[in-house]
Amino acid sequence: MNFGGGKMGGKGMMGGKGMMGMMGAMKGMMGGKGMMGMKGMKGDMKGKGKGKSKSPGHTLPRERITETPVIGEVIEWKGKYGWVKPTEPIQHEKAEKREGKIFVSKTDLVGCEELTPGKLVQFHVFADATGLGGEECLQA
Repeated sequence: MNFGGGKMGGKGMMGGKGMMGMMGAMKGMMGGKGMMGMKGMKGDMKGKGKGKSKSPGHTLPRERITETPVIGEVIEWKGKYGWVKPTEPIQHEKAEKREGKIFVSKTDLVGCEELTPGKLVQFHVFADATGLGGEECLQA
């Protein structure tokens, strides 16, 4: 096979179109999906990012596992969610999933809009498919 120039007639297999002609021919052979199964050759991946394929964990079905509120310390706050560490370990199969830290969403805060690292909080613990979380969270 000759892909361009040489002794076989000058134009080669792609009729003189060079690399772009070869890529177009490959695209045609792949059912119009381009290389590696992508949709096209130009700009089709623009703005794709991570997308929203995962549903937000804070809206999953919950099961409250504490009858009385728990006290913990705010470890980290990221704007819309954060992590708290209970003063006493939670006795649950998912408790060590994140080194004992409990997820708290902004939607679970009561009386405030954000948590401050180092401050104490009071909350109920729930379990969902992703692990343990805190709800009805009050900052001291």
